[in-house]
Amino acid sequence: MQFRKATYEEKQRILSHSLEVLKEATMGHVKPRRKKALELISPFLSNGGYYLLCTENNRILGWIAVSNTVDVNTDEMIGVIPEIYVLPQYRNNGIAKKLCNEAFKHLKGEGLNKVQLNVFSGNLAKKIYEDLGFKEISTIMERKIY
Repeated sequence: MQFRKATYEEKQRILSHSLEVLKEATMGHVKPRRKKALELISPFLSNGGYYLLCTENNRILGWIAVSNTVDVNTDEMIGVIPEIYVLPQYRNNGIAKKLCNEAFKHLKGEGLNKVQLNVFSGNLAKKIYEDLGFKEISTIMERKIY
Protein backbone atom coordinates (compact mmCIF):
# COMPACT_ATOMS: atom_id res chain seq x y z
CA MET A 1 0.00 0.00 0.00
CA GLN A 2 1.13 3.50 -0.81
CA PHE A 3 -0.09 6.81 0.60
CA ARG A 4 0.08 10.15 -1.20
CA LYS A 5 -1.84 13.32 -1.97
CA ALA A 6 -4.50 13.02 -4.65
CA THR A 7 -4.00 14.65 -8.03
CA TYR A 8 -6.67 16.91 -9.54
CA GLU A 9 -8.02 14.02 -11.64
CA GLU A 10 -8.14 11.75 -8.60
CA LYS A 11 -9.98 14.44 -6.64
CA GLN A 12 -12.62 14.43 -9.36
CA ARG A 13 -12.95 10.64 -9.02
CA ILE A 14 -13.28 11.00 -5.25
CA LEU A 15 -15.98 13.65 -5.68
CA SER A 16 -17.89 11.28 -7.95
CA HIS A 17 -18.42 9.14 -4.81
CA SER A 18 -19.79 12.07 -2.79
CA LEU A 19 -23.34 10.72 -2.58
CA GLU A 20 -22.24 7.33 -1.25
CA VAL A 21 -19.92 8.99 1.26
CA LEU A 22 -22.64 11.37 2.45
CA LYS A 23 -25.21 8.61 2.77
CA GLU A 24 -22.94 6.28 4.76
CA ALA A 25 -21.30 8.94 6.93
CA THR A 26 -24.50 10.68 8.03
CA MET A 27 -26.46 7.53 8.82
CA GLY A 28 -29.62 8.85 7.16
CA HIS A 29 -29.58 12.20 9.01
CA VAL A 30 -28.78 14.08 5.79
CA LYS A 31 -30.71 13.50 2.59
CA PRO A 32 -28.08 12.42 0.03
CA ARG A 33 -28.18 15.04 -2.70
CA ARG A 34 -25.18 15.89 -4.86
CA LYS A 35 -25.63 19.61 -4.18
CA LYS A 36 -25.56 19.00 -0.40
CA ALA A 37 -22.51 16.75 -0.66
CA LEU A 38 -20.57 19.38 -2.60
CA GLU A 39 -21.80 22.12 -0.26
CA LEU A 40 -20.33 20.23 2.69
CA ILE A 41 -16.97 19.45 1.07
CA SER A 42 -16.37 22.71 -0.86
CA PRO A 43 -15.25 24.83 2.14
CA PHE A 44 -12.67 22.19 3.05
CA LEU A 45 -11.23 22.15 -0.47
CA SER A 46 -11.26 25.93 -0.93
CA ASN A 47 -9.41 26.47 2.37
CA GLY A 48 -6.34 24.42 1.51
CA GLY A 49 -7.67 20.98 2.42
CA TYR A 50 -6.49 17.96 0.50
CA TYR A 51 -7.13 14.26 0.07
CA LEU A 52 -4.63 11.56 0.97
CA LEU A 53 -5.06 8.34 -0.98
CA CYS A 54 -4.35 4.76 -0.14
CA THR A 55 -3.44 2.98 -3.36
CA GLU A 56 -2.23 -0.43 -4.39
CA ASN A 57 -1.21 -1.41 -7.92
CA ASN A 58 -2.49 1.96 -9.17
CA ARG A 59 -5.96 1.29 -7.69
CA ILE A 60 -7.50 3.69 -5.18
CA LEU A 61 -8.57 1.74 -2.09
CA GLY A 62 -9.70 4.68 0.01
CA TRP A 63 -9.02 8.27 1.00
CA ILE A 64 -9.01 10.71 3.87
CA ALA A 65 -9.70 14.44 3.70
CA VAL A 66 -7.25 16.55 5.71
CA SER A 67 -7.40 20.22 6.63
CA ASN A 68 -6.96 22.60 9.53
CA THR A 69 -9.16 25.13 11.26
CA VAL A 70 -9.38 27.18 14.41
CA ASP A 71 -11.12 25.33 17.25
CA VAL A 72 -14.00 27.68 18.17
CA ASN A 73 -13.82 26.59 21.81
CA THR A 74 -10.08 27.01 22.40
CA ASP A 75 -8.99 29.37 19.57
CA GLU A 76 -6.25 26.83 18.86
CA MET A 77 -5.29 25.83 15.31
CA ILE A 78 -6.15 22.15 14.93
CA GLY A 79 -6.25 19.49 12.26
CA VAL A 80 -9.59 18.34 11.00
CA ILE A 81 -10.65 15.22 9.15
CA PRO A 82 -13.90 15.97 7.31
CA GLU A 83 -14.08 12.65 5.44
CA ILE A 84 -12.71 9.13 5.52
CA TYR A 85 -13.85 6.57 3.00
CA VAL A 86 -12.70 3.10 2.06
CA LEU A 87 -14.28 1.57 -1.02
CA PRO A 88 -16.57 -1.30 0.06
CA GLN A 89 -14.55 -4.07 -1.59
CA TYR A 90 -11.42 -3.09 0.41
CA ARG A 91 -12.98 -2.73 3.87
CA ASN A 92 -12.00 -4.71 6.97
CA ASN A 93 -8.32 -4.63 6.05
CA GLY A 94 -7.22 -1.83 8.40
CA ILE A 95 -7.10 0.78 5.62
CA ALA A 96 -9.10 3.40 7.55
CA LYS A 97 -6.68 3.20 10.48
CA LYS A 98 -3.69 3.44 8.14
CA LEU A 99 -5.22 6.46 6.41
CA CYS A 100 -5.77 8.14 9.79
CA ASN A 101 -2.20 7.47 10.87
CA GLU A 102 -0.94 8.93 7.59
CA ALA A 103 -3.10 12.02 8.15
CA PHE A 104 -1.69 12.35 11.69
CA LYS A 105 1.85 12.41 10.23
CA HIS A 106 0.91 15.13 7.75
CA LEU A 107 -0.83 17.24 10.39
CA LYS A 108 2.06 16.85 12.82
CA GLY A 109 4.40 17.93 10.01
CA GLU A 110 2.26 21.05 9.62
CA GLY A 111 2.90 21.86 13.29
CA LEU A 112 -0.49 20.79 14.61
CA ASN A 113 -0.92 18.94 17.89
CA LYS A 114 -4.59 18.02 17.82
CA VAL A 115 -7.07 16.64 15.30
CA GLN A 116 -10.85 16.45 15.36
CA LEU A 117 -13.53 14.71 13.34
CA ASN A 118 -17.29 14.40 13.47
CA VAL A 119 -19.05 11.05 13.54
CA PHE A 120 -22.79 10.50 13.43
CA SER A 121 -24.55 8.38 16.02
CA GLY A 122 -24.76 4.77 14.91
CA ASN A 123 -21.79 4.95 12.54
CA LEU A 124 -19.73 1.78 13.06
CA ALA A 125 -16.57 3.75 12.22
CA LYS A 126 -16.79 5.32 15.70
CA LYS A 127 -15.13 2.18 17.10
CA ILE A 128 -12.19 2.65 14.72
CA TYR A 129 -11.79 6.27 15.83
CA GLU A 130 -11.91 5.28 19.50
CA ASP A 131 -9.25 2.61 18.84
CA LEU A 132 -7.10 5.38 17.32
CA GLY A 133 -7.40 7.43 20.52
CA PHE A 134 -10.20 9.84 19.62
CA LYS A 135 -12.31 10.87 22.62
CA GLU A 136 -15.81 12.25 22.57
CA ILE A 137 -15.76 15.96 23.45
CA SER A 138 -19.22 17.08 22.39
CA THR A 139 -22.61 15.60 21.67
CA ILE A 140 -25.34 17.15 19.56
CA MET A 141 -28.76 16.00 20.67
CA GLU A 142 -31.95 16.31 18.67
CA ARG A 143 -35.63 15.93 19.36
CA LYS A 144 -38.65 16.31 17.12
CA ILE A 145 -41.15 18.96 18.20
CA TYR A 146 -44.76 17.98 17.77
